[in-house]
Amino acid sequence: MLEVFVNFINCFLMSLVGFYIIKILTKSEVKIYEFKVIGWLLLDTIIPTYLQANIYVEIKPLIIYCINILAYKQIFDLHIDDAIIVAGIAMLLNLIGDILISIVMNILFTNDIELISNVVASFLKNTIVSVLALLLINIKKIKEKLCDFYNNIKNKKKVSTVVFFSLTIIIFCILGFHIYVSSHFDISYLTAILTIAILWTLIIIFINSRNKYNYLIKEYDTLFSYVQNFEDWIEQEQLNRHEYKNQLAVLRCLTKEKKVKDKIDEILEDNINIEGQAVTNLKNLPKGGIRGLMYYKAAIAQKHKINLTTDVSIEAKGILSKLSEKDIRILCKLIGIYFDNAIEAAAESRKKNLTIEIYELKDKVSFVFSNTFKRHKNMKDRNKKGVSSKGEGRGNGLYFASKLIKDNPWLEEKQEIIDGYYIEQLTIKKNINK
Repeated sequence: MLEVFVNFINCFLMSLVGFYIIKILTKSEVKIYEFKVIGWLLLDTIIPTYLQANIYVEIKPLIIYCINILAYKQIFDLHIDDAIIVAGIAMLLNLIGDILISIVMNILFTNDIELISNVVASFLKNTIVSVLALLLINIKKIKEKLCDFYNNIKNKKKVSTVVFFSLTIIIFCILGFHIYVSSHFDISYLTAILTIAILWTLIIIFINSRNKYNYLIKEYDTLFSYVQNFEDWIEQEQLNRHEYKNQLAVLRCLTKEKKVKDKIDEILEDNINIEGQAVTNLKNLPKGGIRGLMYYKAAIAQKHKINLTTDVSIEAKGILSKLSEKDIRILCKLIGIYFDNAIEAAAESRKKNLTIEIYELKDKVSFVFSNTFKRHKNMKDRNKKGVSSKGEGRGNGLYFASKLIKDNPWLEEKQEIIDGYYIEQLTIKKNINK
């Protein structure tokens, strides 16, 4: 009876810790004294208590994980995908302490200890595990990383994340069971510990990678919202500047003062040229984000004194005009990456040439960026994460672009070097009419 009571306390404590961890991750205002919360926490306690009363088997932690998912989904009103992930995070934080304490207890205790000792050891173990989990989630850096991770993936397609966490929990349970039932250290025991350490390293890498990936997505989404307004501003500014230049030209003809004429010339030349042929050609692009982004990047190219040439040959009501806003956002992210890379590479080169061709042919639209560049040693690895000629901490753009291409089969890209020009071709092969 004492053992059952202690198991109930242990399981209830683990449920409370899980509740607290998920409350932090989701930033929920749910109170623990609410009737619904108490009911689900009791259910999340009673079933594991019953399981603990039977012989320990590998599948028990997986059953508990499933119960946790159901309970926390109802308590925090989560989508099933989100519940799987946050319950997985909570369980992993508990498992790391559980496995560490199991290793220590295997050293300190033998299998023939009295029942009362087992009960005491079990209570102490679960208390320490709970405290460790609470300490981990309250470490500022860990809390920020996990909260950012959850905020970045909620309300998004996350099949790969759900699969990753589910498989990780299964592997942890299998390895934890092996450690739990082992009474001495041997090669298989040490292999299990090493595997767990490797798994935790992979989890940390995965979370950091997802956070960086989603941070880039947010940056490009913010840029997209700006360039939509930039389209209208550019066109109105072109009209205003045209009238403004006419007035200045009249004033220039009316004066004979050289200083006045020089000042007027200085005013006319001291701004980014938004009326050149390279910019004018971009007017053929449909409004909605792509045109504004191209205007903005063209202005940046001119600011870097790059010889920019554009050639746009698309149908007025062609593929680009029929893309959904979601597709346009994805396309703008890729255009932004390729345009930025072309500008930086051209700016480093001696000739500083950059040509952009946009054409529609056989139900496909291609964006071709051709720029002079300064050859670097890591050209072959340019699509790998963190590889860049621009220094440490850079080089995520093309890696990010390659992931977008992989996730969107209606897009394809090709890179090649011809006659001293680096050529990046992005092709839309989506048939909107089908």
